[in-house]
Amino acid sequence: MKKSAAIILAIILLFSFLISEASAENKEPIVKVKLVNYLGNKSTIIIKPSGDYLVQDSNITLLNGKSYSIQYNSQNKLSLLDGSAILTTVDQLNVYPLSEKNTLSLDNRPYLGSFQFIPENSKYVRPINEVYMEDYLKGVVPAEMYASWNKEALKAQAVAARTYALSYNKRIVDDTINYQVYAGYNWHPNSTAAVEETKGEVLRAGTVLVSAVFSASNGGKTESNTNIWGGTALSYLPIKDDPFDAQANIKWQFTVQKKQMDPENKTWSQLNETDTSITGTIKSWMSSHGYAGKEIKIIGIPVLALHSPKSGGRVSKGDITVQFITKDQVDSNGVFIPQKLEYTSVAASQIRTMVGIDKMWSYLVSNISNTKDSITVSGLGNGHGVGLSQWGAEKRAEAGQKYADILGFYYDGAKLVNEYSERPLFVAPEMSKLTPSSEQASVDPASDADMTAPIISAVKIYVDQSAQKAIISFSVNEESNLTMYIKDSQDKKDYIFENSPINAGVFTKEIDIASLVNGKYYIGIITVDHSNNRSSALPSFDVIQTAANKPSAPGVVSIKDNIAPKITGTKTMVDNVKYKATVSFKTNDAAYITISVKESNGKTVKTLINNVYTKAGAVKQEFSTASMANGKYNFAITAVDKSNNRSSAAASFTVKKAAKTKTGKVTASRLYMRASASTRAKVILTLKKNQQVTILSTSGSWYKVKYGTKTGYVSKAYIK
Repeated sequence: MKKSAAIILAIILLFSFLISEASAENKEPIVKVKLVNYLGNKSTIIIKPSGDYLVQDSNITLLNGKSYSIQYNSQNKLSLLDGSAILTTVDQLNVYPLSEKNTLSLDNRPYLGSFQFIPENSKYVRPINEVYMEDYLKGVVPAEMYASWNKEALKAQAVAARTYALSYNKRIVDDTINYQVYAGYNWHPNSTAAVEETKGEVLRAGTVLVSAVFSASNGGKTESNTNIWGGTALSYLPIKDDPFDAQANIKWQFTVQKKQMDPENKTWSQLNETDTSITGTIKSWMSSHGYAGKEIKIIGIPVLALHSPKSGGRVSKGDITVQFITKDQVDSNGVFIPQKLEYTSVAASQIRTMVGIDKMWSYLVSNISNTKDSITVSGLGNGHGVGLSQWGAEKRAEAGQKYADILGFYYDGAKLVNEYSERPLFVAPEMSKLTPSSEQASVDPASDADMTAPIISAVKIYVDQSAQKAIISFSVNEESNLTMYIKDSQDKKDYIFENSPINAGVFTKEIDIASLVNGKYYIGIITVDHSNNRSSALPSFDVIQTAANKPSAPGVVSIKDNIAPKITGTKTMVDNVKYKATVSFKTNDAAYITISVKESNGKTVKTLINNVYTKAGAVKQEFSTASMANGKYNFAITAVDKSNNRSSAAASFTVKKAAKTKTGKVTASRLYMRASASTRAKVILTLKKNQQVTILSTSGSWYKVKYGTKTGYVSKAYIK
């Protein structure tokens, strides 16, 4: 009871000092964000406050400018250290700022707000950042849209992001593409102004928040939600032409050679495919669909077609034929035996996954050219095309449209309303209130926080002794992260899943038990919801197989797993101004991840992460292109699970750095640098005569310039 009461009290305190009246109408809400994207999985995190912070349930103050570390220890607890000295060891570490403007840097990335640090997966420290909605959005908008774009486009993105975030207001979100990318206190003046100028504004259809989905580009035609995800068509997400997105001219194209190689009279090492990027993706897909552990070479791809467009013009079906050989299949003469995969009228999403979403950016296919030797597929746009188009919004803003008009087009008939206007008064925490008394520990919280754990029900295990397999099934009533393991009577465990996301409903898993000695075994099921509520079950089953080849000596539990991790949703983004490239993707299972950058000839430029154990879910990795020459490169991704099943994927990107920017000298005795190209815009810096600035671009009678760390606009008339 003491432990649960302390947790309840912690939840109350996390809200009370920031939002004493946050549940009242018209108050800005708090967003709870699990920090995963930039931090990764760490057993130790270095924290450094800017301004003082207090630690709950202690008399500890974290001092401004001083570094501390938070470590996971073997008792599933967290230790706070000052150098090598342990200050406290707790189940959960709660940290609060003494001033609303204080920031806490986690491994050199600053964040506003308060924090919960919790143990995760019996090995990691996981922070949960609690931050005001508007401050959260200031870290989201520049991570989702180029911050240098027209402010009206950024304002449209801010409203869509706020609407989306409010729809998850009672849940813990994360900072990845699973929800919205959140970069903490990594703000940009232009996007910050866009958030501030739309404060509290959201989109509603009647009394309901709209589904504020968005994509990079719709290719000139918006799509209906029902064509992409099924379900009921939403009236505010219709199909219609978007001439402004068409102006962005987002096009894609890829070519597949029908003949990839001639295997005749060649050894395995002499066989090289023509289109290694596409064939690598196809082989990765095959490894997750019946060919795990196989060494494969693609001979040819004679058929590739996409057809059956739906009402929005996007293809829904496809055909593909893959001719291949495997190293282990040879005839009596040692010649590799040709094999074939053939799919007809399968979902277009399967074709896209097989060839790579980095090649086929969307389902809006404009042309397929089929010659004797090759197949070329061309298309428009990037993403699903439902809701806001980011490129379309930018082009509309450039044409003079305001953000309300932009949103009115992409969310047809939705109303722009003000959800809140006031931020609750900040009340600094007091040490006495952060150290609970026995009376405080029994408080019954009047809170909207989700305190209900997922319900696991209908647990069944069917054992087929002759087939040497066990099938477990159960139901769970809400979306959760699943951990599942099998253990023997000596409590030796082997994990099947670790923190893998599952939907509400029935879950079934088949387990190979051929390697298990006879006896009783237990399957551990642990589900954790988005508010970190946890439930578990431990059903048992018996192995009584008596076959001659059945192991008889006691040994460590070992589960045979032949299914490789799946790598999906691979995307790349290149910023040739900031000199960085980013790759993001998802995995469906915990795995050891390696990400390398390679030149077009296959030579490795740099290994970014090597064999790093990573939980299932979204992965994002940045890479500095500052020292790289212009040209085409690839991110090479491999994922290897604990059973050594391997999958791989590749994603190309192009470095195309702009020519070196010009410099200019200030000729006026005093020159204002403004936030935008207008004499009414906010002054962000005053320049003096003869100071030298870097000219980034031209906008009418204004230069966009950089001086030191500041970027803004100045009149061209006063720069020589």
